[in-house]
Amino acid sequence: MFSCILFDLDGTISDPKQGICGCVQYALRSFGIEEPELDRLEPFIGPPLAESFMKYYNFTAEQAQEAVEKYRERFSVTGKYENVLYPGMGALLHDLKASGATLAIASSKPTVYVEDILVHFGIREYFDIVVGSELDGRRVHKEEVVAEVLSQLAARGESDPDKMVMIGDRSFDVEGAKAIGAHCIAVSYGYAQPGELENAGAEIIVRDVEGLRSVLLGGTQAGSGTQAGNSAQAGRDTQAGNSTATGSNSLSERYRGSAAKMKTKSGQFWSAVGTSALAMFAYYVISLLISSVILTAVSIVYAIGLQELEGSSYNFWLNVASALSTFGAFIICYGIWHKKIRFHSTKEIDKLSIVPMVILAAAIAIGMNGVLTLTELYRFSPTFQRVSEMQFDTPVWLGIISYGILAPLGEEIVFRGVVYGQLRKVLKVPYAVVLSGLAFGLFHGNLVQAVYATVIGCLLALVYEWYGTIAAPMLFHSVANLFVYVMLELLPFGGAFLSVPSCVLFLVLSAGSLFLLWMLQGKAASRQKG
Repeated sequence: MFSCILFDLDGTISDPKQGICGCVQYALRSFGIEEPELDRLEPFIGPPLAESFMKYYNFTAEQAQEAVEKYRERFSVTGKYENVLYPGMGALLHDLKASGATLAIASSKPTVYVEDILVHFGIREYFDIVVGSELDGRRVHKEEVVAEVLSQLAARGESDPDKMVMIGDRSFDVEGAKAIGAHCIAVSYGYAQPGELENAGAEIIVRDVEGLRSVLLGGTQAGSGTQAGNSAQAGRDTQAGNSTATGSNSLSERYRGSAAKMKTKSGQFWSAVGTSALAMFAYYVISLLISSVILTAVSIVYAIGLQELEGSSYNFWLNVASALSTFGAFIICYGIWHKKIRFHSTKEIDKLSIVPMVILAAAIAIGMNGVLTLTELYRFSPTFQRVSEMQFDTPVWLGIISYGILAPLGEEIVFRGVVYGQLRKVLKVPYAVVLSGLAFGLFHGNLVQAVYATVIGCLLALVYEWYGTIAAPMLFHSVANLFVYVMLELLPFGGAFLSVPSCVLFLVLSAGSLFLLWMLQGKAASRQKG
């Protein structure tokens, strides 16, 4: 069983339709807009209110804020109590708490209202942590709310996302769980649009509270004497949002089967390895197929075998094919795996730390090239010599696009987004960093690039871990590639960077930049927790 369970409130624990939609009606009426049908206002349940007013009624930011204030005018007095618990929810919370789980609320609703509602229903005692948004507009997005819950759990020594599960009824809840690497169970009895939860990538979807019980407690029955809320509200624990139990058993059984695998460390590990291998294989095969199609088309146009072209022309078309195949593989792999990748960071980022990160990228790239050149490792890798000749025998514009932009995009999506992301779920950071770096190195297929890519890959994984967004290793990778391409190939004095003194200087600079980056991001993380 999961040790930490995070619940959304609206549409998950209770049905807030009457209160929320009634208050939206009240706010709209102040703008001269009459909306008699509550059903049409259901999309307001879940997302931040101001964004919904702007999205559905084309309000300006100022009008939206005014509408939120009118909404709260009614909600703070009446609307928050126009709410009912879903059938069986009070008993489920009681039994989860009795099982020893840590329960938390992660809601986009202002914390002060969440507290009032939980007390009103008599279920406040079940929750160790309650986090919502702030009335002044802070922490309105679910990713920010979930990050704050994680911070408070960390202070309690319960910060392992793999032992956490987020339960909610909207895509925002699924995305909030992904942002911290936690599991997610979606409930379809809430207010998600058709296909919303599936498209968001929920691990499992249950149809009712009994299905949720089966997932979390293995189908155990409610303890005798448990109540759905306090006695005043027990009678209101009605059929609101309920669905029949038909099908819920099969869903929960299917999930329990996967949950059993997740509880087995080896099962988790091999599942992560399998997903990683599939992503690498797909990237390689897609790149190879696109490249082959392009080179075949060139051969047909020239009406000769491609090998018969002059050396520079031959390398030019190889580079064009490489660039286009990299772009194609990036697009396809992004489409398949983007839901597994962290794009929006929930971590506090010290903007000053970007400076040592960029310096580290440039310095380690030159330093490692110096080491590999001075040790003459290339003598043992004819494949690298051919690849190197092809890569740098190309127009500057094509080299910058291919190696400075497209390669970092494609490789980061696969190797940090998928490979490191999957390994990070089942391994501690050092092991995930090293294994993902080795996978990146071996993927390159020759000795020289394997050594270089392994070192760079480990640093890219660390950058992804520290910043919490795939944009960071993409920037690092791009800077490293461009710096090598420009300094060593385009500048007439580039060879001077491959001397022993220069090599030592760049490696020392790399170590210093890495330490400074670690310090700055460590302090940013401490501020976020504090």
